[in-house]
Amino acid sequence: MCRLLPPYGCGSLHRVVLGRLCLGLLSLGAFDGSRLRADWPQWRGASRDGYAESSSLIRDLPAAGLPSVWEFADFEGGNSGGWSSPVIADGKVYAYAHTKSKKGDAALGQALFPWLPPEKRTGMTDAEYEEYEVQRRDENEARAKAFSFEQRVVCLDLKSGKTLWDKRTPVVYTRFVQSGTPCVAQGKLFVLGPERTAYCYDAETGNVIWTQRLPGEFRDEFFASSFVVHADVAMVACGALVALDVADGRLLWQGQTPLDYASHSSPVIWQLGNQPSRAADVVIANTKGGRTEASRIADGTLLWDLESGAGQSTPIVTAGLLLTYGSSRKNGLSAYRLDAKTPEVAPELAWRFRGAADLGSTPAVYKDSVFVQGEKRLAKVSLADGDTLWQTTLSISNPRYTSLVIAGDLLYFGWDGLLCVDAASDRYRVLFDAEIDSEGRLIKSGDLRNKLKLDEIEGGEAEKVWQKTLSFGPLACSTPAVSDGVMLVRRRDSLVCYRLSSGDSPR
Repeated sequence: MCRLLPPYGCGSLHRVVLGRLCLGLLSLGAFDGSRLRADWPQWRGASRDGYAESSSLIRDLPAAGLPSVWEFADFEGGNSGGWSSPVIADGKVYAYAHTKSKKGDAALGQALFPWLPPEKRTGMTDAEYEEYEVQRRDENEARAKAFSFEQRVVCLDLKSGKTLWDKRTPVVYTRFVQSGTPCVAQGKLFVLGPERTAYCYDAETGNVIWTQRLPGEFRDEFFASSFVVHADVAMVACGALVALDVADGRLLWQGQTPLDYASHSSPVIWQLGNQPSRAADVVIANTKGGRTEASRIADGTLLWDLESGAGQSTPIVTAGLLLTYGSSRKNGLSAYRLDAKTPEVAPELAWRFRGAADLGSTPAVYKDSVFVQGEKRLAKVSLADGDTLWQTTLSISNPRYTSLVIAGDLLYFGWDGLLCVDAASDRYRVLFDAEIDSEGRLIKSGDLRNKLKLDEIEGGEAEKVWQKTLSFGPLACSTPAVSDGVMLVRRRDSLVCYRLSSGDSPR
């Protein structure tokens, strides 16, 4: 369901832009998807480094807040639909969910073994936690019998949010909700679904072109890896890294990682020449045991295997470097020198930044710098030598798994709200730190307090009004998609489109 605030309908975008977005401080032109020049067609953007070209972006928000252009409601997220991120390609938005619906009136009762975040495992030995997880897995599998599960892929018009197609397929339960981000390439959409099954859809019609059951046994395992497509090969990590033929889905080769490894990192391409080449180019992926491996795309030949200490983040190839990010500060953010003349030789460590670590967050690259977030730390690091250019402590409660995004020269971090930082500055410079209010507006905390006149409300009533006015922010673990001044944010119950450009999109 596309929801534009009354009195506008899905086809009234021109009036929405002129009537709702021209708020004095902004002068927004018509939102013309045909002018887009920098798609975000896969996890972490076109180059899988978290960066999108964009110009003339707003550097502050109007006091009244920035309304959404459109909202696609009733799109479940989190435990009810997963943490997959939206993507943008050819003037369309694509999003994936793994949903469940209760069968009849089955009474479940309270779970005896809920998931325990790290901070709630204090005092448990490794053996005790392992036994707890066994009990939790058995309980969840039994409770899942009360539900039906579907895989849902939607395609929306970027200009209006209108539904172009909405495909739902009966699937099975997974231990955690399946959450891989779609990849759009060559007129097709690729996604890893439940039960180790790869799906290829026609990006224009939503028709399934092929499905492929990948190697390995299945009980309730989930894999959050996202496809990357290079030449005529589609690759994803499902235990082992696998390569499929784009045309028909047949398995071309399989990597050496054990099939029971829970793969959540996504592979990245190391292109050796000016043009993509299946014969010469290399795919790099983080694998089991904190290792990073490189394989020839042509046949899966393992070229090298690094003990990088990388976690579930996605590796980055940029400026002759391989960047990996670990879940402990012992390994932190590491840079290795790549040599296209000798791709079969394992790269040497160039530098290591130990100022941050995260279980799943992936850094973002801007020009000669890389930005990294871990725990409550956010840092800008020199690509040349790993020196800290600036570092700060965020006033955010337990941020983790969520990746950074850069558009133009602005850095965004979506956790509870949307933090915007000047990426080009040599110091930590916040441009705005926005909440999402009950009307779906991006609004700075101070402006929202003034709007609600909280200073005039006494005692605990002010807090009640504040909490009632706030709405769900960006879905944790999901990353916004950005394209030429447009940002797509997935929330717990919807997809929302914001226009962050201060003028017409460049032709």
